[in-house]
Amino acid sequence: MDSINKIDKQIYEMEQNLLNIIKEKVDLFDPEVIVASQQLDSILDEYSHLIQLS
Repeated sequence: MDSINKIDKQIYEMEQNLLNIIKEKVDLFDPEVIVASQQLDSILDEYSHLIQLS
């Protein structure tokens, strides 16, 4: 359960980071926005996997 809480915190931080990048860049196809979005997607997949195992 501790790993789920850790990932939950990371997800929140990554969401905030993505929102800040989007506000800064405006263009959703900016490479920085895409990378941040892919990183968030990856950790969301990991979170989903952990939830299924619980």
